[in-house]
Amino acid sequence: PVSEAAAAAFSRSARPPHPASRRLASVVPSSSSRLRSATEESSSPSSSSTADLPDYGSTSVDVDTHRLERIDRWRRRDLEGSSLVDATVKEMESDVDFQETERRLKEIGTEGMTREERANRRRALDELGVPPFAKFVAEKTNGKFGPALHRKKCDVLQLNVGLYCNQACSHCHVESSPLRQEAMSAETAARCLELLSRSDSVTTLDLTGGAPELNPSFRYLVSAAREMRPDLVIIDRCNLTVLKEPGQEDLAEFLARNRVKVVASLPCYSAGNVDKQRGSGVFERSISALLALNEKGYGVPGSGLELDLVYNPLGAFLPPEQKALEVKYKEELDDNFGIVFNQLYTITNM
Repeated sequence: PVSEAAAAAFSRSARPPHPASRRLASVVPSSSSRLRSATEESSSPSSSSTADLPDYGSTSVDVDTHRLERIDRWRRRDLEGSSLVDATVKEMESDVDFQETERRLKEIGTEGMTREERANRRRALDELGVPPFAKFVAEKTNGKFGPALHRKKCDVLQLNVGLYCNQACSHCHVESSPLRQEAMSAETAARCLELLSRSDSVTTLDLTGGAPELNPSFRYLVSAAREMRPDLVIIDRCNLTVLKEPGQEDLAEFLARNRVKVVASLPCYSAGNVDKQRGSGVFERSISALLALNEKGYGVPGSGLELDLVYNPLGAFLPPEQKALEVKYKEELDDNFGIVFNQLYTITNM
């Protein structure tokens, strides 16, 4: 028979590391029952010393079969159907830049804001010495739009379906937020689908925003495009937290059913950096959303459902080397949350 002291020592030494993001799955094959019966028969006076061992008598001696199970607390199913908009608006109230945006919206309206932003971008390019496109082409073709300039076939149709978003990220180059009401109409969406039906060269439909999923025509665009073109690559540029918004509880299922490729923003794998750039509570909701997408098969090898992540710097500096950062992202997200994804892209907003 195995002595109880030896069994206790084995239980301590056989127990694998216990990171915060995992818990030991109970594995009780026949060998453990033999160990338990042997120890129960022992009347060693040291039996009280094993009372504080949670896996004593139930941990298999077959160490190679031990598996760690992810802690489910990051899944946060309680967040489903709860909006981030109120918290976003509250944070915007103390942000000087967003307050200026709100003031200008009230003063000149959304159309005026769009024209003003376009003019500001042009002015910034002028200061950098970047000429307007028409002028650049004219210079390269000796003042004529002649045979030197040829239009190529279009293979990507990218649609910005609006600027409304449940977040207000500090790096957003189109200043999307809950304050922006510009949105593609149903009529325009239908016109885009008509254009797609007559554009055989287009192989990718790329939907962005704002939070594109919050446009009422988003699901119409996706469903109609998929029915029209079974082989079409459809991309949803997703902020992840939108999966928790009211009415979006079935969004992950919808995306998977229509084989939509998800390209999701996650500027870091730490809560502090993400919330600093994207707003309080965004990291927790993002992790929960990624786990929900994984449950549907996204990012899982062989599923055919692609999940790519996007990193962008928190400040005025260039991102690290993309492939090296992808390795780190995969390591950290898998080790800490059990999240898998396909590729990481690094970008720099201007």
